[in-house]
Amino acid sequence: MSIKTIPDPRAVLGFPPRLRFPEDSQLWTKLLILAHRRSPQLARNLEGFRTEGTRIVKLKNGNFGLRPVIRPAGSDNPDEGWRDEADYKRYAKKYLAPHHELLMELLEELKRDAEGKAAALQLQLSEVKEGLQ
Repeated sequence: MSIKTIPDPRAVLGFPPRLRFPEDSQLWTKLLILAHRRSPQLARNLEGFRTEGTRIVKLKNGNFGLRPVIRPAGSDNPDEGWRDEADYKRYAKKYLAPHHELLMELLEELKRDAEGKAAALQLQLSEVKEGLQ
């Protein structure tokens, strides 16, 4: 059974394309499912961060992390993301910090899942190449 991707809530809410972030929808789907299994409250908090404008990014060390989308300077439009880094940090301290250890575990699990999928894809590509020769 395959899992359907949870769509970018900004798309569902009718945000214009420039304010949608579908690139990480599969990562968000996996993270929200993992979080919901362990802590429904953390899952709800993460959904809020996603809707506000937070992306899951791959860090230089290969791990995944959450990064805010910051509004353009001078914008008062909340649809364009977090007001500034301090705004994001204030809410992260209140809503994510109490779940820090679990969130780190979930992001690590997300990394392992992504690495497993990448390895499986490499194996498939190797098999296809061998079949072409």
